[in-house]
Amino acid sequence: MVHTVMPIKSPVIVKILRIAFIIGIVLLPGLYASGQVKFTTNVSSQDVGKSDYLQVEFVVENAKQIDDMNPPDFAGFRVVQGPIQSSGMSIVNGNMSQYKALSFVLEPVKTGKFTIGGASATVDGKHMQSNAIVVTVHPGGSGSANSNNQPQSQSPFGGNPFGGNPFFQPNMPDPFGSDPGDVDRDYVLKPGENPKDKIKKGLFVKVQVDKNSCYVGEPIVATYKLYTRVSSESRITKQPSLNGFSVYDMIDPSQDAVSVEKVNGKNYTVHTIRKAQLIPLQAGTVDLDPVEVDNTVHFVKSAGHSSGGGRGGNSIRDLLDAMADESGYGPEVDEKVTLDTKPVPITVKPLPDAGKPAGYNGAVGNFSVEASLDHKTIAADDEATLHVVVKGKGNLPVINAPTVNWPSGFHAFDPRAKDDFNKTVAPMAGAKSFEYVFTPGTAGNYTIPQIDFPYFDPATQTYKTAETQPMDIQVTPAVRSHAKPADKLTAKQQPAAPGFMDYARNYGPWIAVFLVLGGIATYFWRQNRKLKKAHGESEVTATVQQQNRAAVEKAAAMERVAAAAAAAAHTDKSNSPVRDVTPGRERERNERHAIPREPVIPPTTYVSTAPPADPLQEARHFFEREDSKGFYREVNRAIWKAMSRKLDLPASELNKANSVSQLQLRGWDDTGLMTLENLLNECEMNLYTPSYDRRNMQQLLRQAEWVLDRLA
Repeated sequence: MVHTVMPIKSPVIVKILRIAFIIGIVLLPGLYASGQVKFTTNVSSQDVGKSDYLQVEFVVENAKQIDDMNPPDFAGFRVVQGPIQSSGMSIVNGNMSQYKALSFVLEPVKTGKFTIGGASATVDGKHMQSNAIVVTVHPGGSGSANSNNQPQSQSPFGGNPFGGNPFFQPNMPDPFGSDPGDVDRDYVLKPGENPKDKIKKGLFVKVQVDKNSCYVGEPIVATYKLYTRVSSESRITKQPSLNGFSVYDMIDPSQDAVSVEKVNGKNYTVHTIRKAQLIPLQAGTVDLDPVEVDNTVHFVKSAGHSSGGGRGGNSIRDLLDAMADESGYGPEVDEKVTLDTKPVPITVKPLPDAGKPAGYNGAVGNFSVEASLDHKTIAADDEATLHVVVKGKGNLPVINAPTVNWPSGFHAFDPRAKDDFNKTVAPMAGAKSFEYVFTPGTAGNYTIPQIDFPYFDPATQTYKTAETQPMDIQVTPAVRSHAKPADKLTAKQQPAAPGFMDYARNYGPWIAVFLVLGGIATYFWRQNRKLKKAHGESEVTATVQQQNRAAVEKAAAMERVAAAAAAAAHTDKSNSPVRDVTPGRERERNERHAIPREPVIPPTTYVSTAPPADPLQEARHFFEREDSKGFYREVNRAIWKAMSRKLDLPASELNKANSVSQLQLRGWDDTGLMTLENLLNECEMNLYTPSYDRRNMQQLLRQAEWVLDRLA
């Protein structure tokens, strides 16, 4: 009996294929766009007032190389600040991508609709242009109107450090009471008074420094302030660039620090625009750049009917008196004025050459130094850490790691630095610590000599040297690892070269959905074809088999008749054996159609060889135990050990810069070098701020395997 399976109906196949096609159409554009280069124009708002500020940003994303980024012409706007450039890069499995942004702060010069054109750039060797955006400028401003016409109570330096929003003065003092620290503001413009002279006395900016002369590396404090006794709206239009200095802000520039100061016997509200410690980088005379502030000052014009009864100042009481008498209350008067500070020269003296100790690295201040070992006994080829801490006051952020004279046979890596100091005091005080990871090569007793830290003391104008005590360390013979082969991973997972596989790994779930649906539809379609073919063949086979059986039965009947006739004709030979024809022919037919027996193949004996040593074995163990700090330490150690064997450099020259240079001379490409540097940076960063991220650790492990394979 022949069993047949009916094929799937065509409408079902069509429906499955249609669903897979629709899902593919929906997903593919997103997959395509997510990995493509993007060049966009962004604005803070597409509807602004004429007195508002507009921030425009041009951003390039997912690019491998960005060159010649040029902004458009800003028709209808004035550039208040910019260009402000920001950029960065990311490396995933050796695949590097960059982003770059160009920002501007604009001020409208007239009302209407304006088109901000796209910026142009050369991205990955191709010319690209960002999108254009239409901005509508209407009269007035988003923050200048107030329904009750009362003076605003906001700070003139609100949250934007670039001065991108309109600002107002602090709260008005209580008109019914006065405190010695209150500021009596001048709101009333009396007949005959010149508003410019009034503004000059009641509104100004200045920069203060704690010293006008210093040495290279000696911090100075610069403070930019706005003094006011009038009602005004103020915008910072130019921040000081402070070129020639390393700048460390002592207060948050985005926060308005307000105080009251007395100048020439009168109280002023003081807004600190910026306060920073400046560390000069080279000798010479350097001018502190000015800060510029645009101001709109508001007055109430007096009609000249004030009683003048004993109060001659233009205070809030004068304003209230004028408002009480309608005949004495005149129109409002607005005056615009731009203020700036005068350049302040700073004389930076060079450090003296006389008495400069060997190994001086630019430290200026007053310091001490301490050193310690995490272990005083260690096995050869194992890692140990030397901790060096510099404490004191001075230019802590820019000091370099002290030099360590390592014993012969010690391999040391680049030190890692950690800052712990207070930037709100001058000079900065605290500590800067350095960790030196090293590996002793042979067993024995060694001494790490004292570590000298020379510095210049500006108080005494002399060089001094802080030093540590020598440290003894005992190195025992190396301990060999006897880990079982079963504890190792059976196969390395080498990261795929950047390209399709990296793309598939990042967007694998989406691609998998599409492939699964497409695969299911394809399977049913092919299965349907097979079933149709099998159904047709089964009908043909049944007909042929029926015809064959009839022919065989007919032939067998004829043979039996012939055999009977032969037996009757030869009765005289009855004693002779009669040949059994039918069985013989059946045997012959069976022999012709016999299936030969397959030869028995003896099994092949396979003797496994010992697996090669895995340099990342300990890292894998820490990974399985979820010990992130141990994992990053072991990966870092394995990379530096491999580079030490590969490059055969002495301990004094085995650092990141020399290693990268040597590998470049040996033919390493940019992708390999970038992957190596990214790997070392990731390990160093996570050693200080360990956080368990299994996915990141897996990715780092694949990168390490790829790098070690190239270093082998």
